[in-house]
Amino acid sequence: MDIGALRGTQALRNNVLKWMGFCLGVLAGIFAGFNLFINDFFVLGALEVVFASFCFYIFFYTRKRNGHLWQSLTLCVFLSLLITLGTYLSDIKSLLFIWTCSLPVLFYLLLGKQYGKVLSLVVALLQGGILLTKSSLEPLNSINFLLNFSFTYISIWAVSHTFENSRAEYGKRLENLALLDPLTGAGNRLAMTHYFEVELKNKNGLFILMLDLDYFKNINDQYGHDVGDRILIEVTSFFRQRISKGYIFRIGGEEFAIFLPDSDPQSAYDFADMLREQLSTTIHNIDEEAINLTISIGVACYMPNQTLKNFIKCADDALYQAKQQGRNRVVTAYELSQQNKAS
Repeated sequence: MDIGALRGTQALRNNVLKWMGFCLGVLAGIFAGFNLFINDFFVLGALEVVFASFCFYIFFYTRKRNGHLWQSLTLCVFLSLLITLGTYLSDIKSLLFIWTCSLPVLFYLLLGKQYGKVLSLVVALLQGGILLTKSSLEPLNSINFLLNFSFTYISIWAVSHTFENSRAEYGKRLENLALLDPLTGAGNRLAMTHYFEVELKNKNGLFILMLDLDYFKNINDQYGHDVGDRILIEVTSFFRQRISKGYIFRIGGEEFAIFLPDSDPQSAYDFADMLREQLSTTIHNIDEEAINLTISIGVACYMPNQTLKNFIKCADDALYQAKQQGRNRVVTAYELSQQNKAS
């Protein structure tokens, strides 16, 4: 699985925004012509011209890049305004109110559950109030019309809400399967790549810690792989409890990586050394066995325009040096570079 596959929701909403922008732009242009030159609704027609222009802007914008939340929100609010205003100004025989039933679907597709719920409720209240103020609903039977229209709107709203809720839940479960290590619950390599390349907008002050459990193979050989797995789970929990900001990833059998954003060289080193020292004094009691562990850690600072591969390699080289120096120690990439220069 690649990183792009994790952006399914964003891709779906961008595609909906793009083509709804095109379709609504065409429709708004047609209605604007009718309202300006035939129906004499100049205010509504002028608003529809503005709306059509905005829709075509969205269409051309989203052909080359991802849309923004404000664009989706503006489109939904603007369309709701046009439909409610049109319902208020026009005769009931124009049937403009029918467009109201399409709004919940659009809200949930473009904006998700929270915005969809709020906007659907607001539109229901507005349209209900407008229809109740109409002096006459002729040629429609007032009671039958209001009941059928209300139930239709509520049904479409309920289906939209249920669908979006289920889609979001399954999407989250699929993302967890793709991004989480099934044994420890830490992020995996794909999660690390996704965090570095997508989520992390500002990489200034970013540090990476590469951690390797010393002589972990001996634990598997002496106590069995079941005990080794439980050790990995406990160690992951140990790391999590001590990370106030940052993320932990399991990238190998007994190898972990921790990203520390917005840090500095001394703070990153102190944090790494704190982990090393506290883990070395922690006793893990598993199946009546008291197991003690140590870790070797390599620390590197992100350099401008550095790739994730090179970033990891800098920390990996420092980690290798920590092992060469006897393990249970912290070595920084800067310290390693200074040693190389001296030699």
